[in-house]
Amino acid sequence: MIEIEDLSFAYRTGEEDAIPALRGVNLRIGPGQFVAVIGHNGSGKSTLVKLLVAVLYPTEGRIRVDGIPVRPGNEWEVRERISVVFQDPDDQLVMNRVADDVAFGPENLGLPREKIAERVHSSLEALGLEEMGERLIEDLSPGQKQRVAIAGALAMRPRFLVLDEPTTLLPAPVAARLISTVRDLNRSGGMGVLHITHSMSEAALFDRVVVMDEGKLVLDGTPAEIFREVDRLRSIGLDVPPAVSLVHRLRARGVPLEGDILDGADLRRALAALAESPAYRRCSG
Repeated sequence: MIEIEDLSFAYRTGEEDAIPALRGVNLRIGPGQFVAVIGHNGSGKSTLVKLLVAVLYPTEGRIRVDGIPVRPGNEWEVRERISVVFQDPDDQLVMNRVADDVAFGPENLGLPREKIAERVHSSLEALGLEEMGERLIEDLSPGQKQRVAIAGALAMRPRFLVLDEPTTLLPAPVAARLISTVRDLNRSGGMGVLHITHSMSEAALFDRVVVMDEGKLVLDGTPAEIFREVDRLRSIGLDVPPAVSLVHRLRARGVPLEGDILDGADLRRALAALAESPAYRRCSG
């Protein structure tokens, strides 16, 4: 369980000056949850990630991971439980060879050699990289590098995987495959996932969406619940998935589309149901 209570953080720019980045955040994320966090630039998303993995420490409030407080001296205990993958894989790939990079984290945990080898093999296999262990990192595509970064995170056997905008630099089809892979890992291993993203379409694929604005948590619910709040989201600089935007306009013009509609498939079903409804048939007749 990740427990965040009354969390605030400010970046210090001098002896007395401080720039607040998080303000009174309260959030709980249970094991196995599949959560997206959205917010515009400067909303506090990346600061939250750094606090979760003990790169930064709270100014006020507290964070606990499986009961372990995030504070100086507990860094490795926290990072055994939470692994992070950043936007640019080149920022965290530190070895020359794929297998060596995946082994880097477990080696720093001081695990026996045979345990490290088992973790490397299973993590590469989970990401479909089992034939690439001997490849040089520099020869990989951006999508392959991102998969290696995730394999390295998985090799730590974390309870939670934090993805800090990992699809931003990837083509849409590659990003979609990456999210699908992470979803499979979440379902098969019960690993909690916290995905920081600017993509509303990606957020709609998750079970729960958390919305941040100016360092505060302002909305928390299912994708259907969050994306009903079209006007509120737009008021804080966020948009909604294209299908949601279209449905919002159609309903404003009196088109009686039923149900929660998040993507094109939902929209096609709603339009088909409308076309079959007695009211539509009377109007069209």
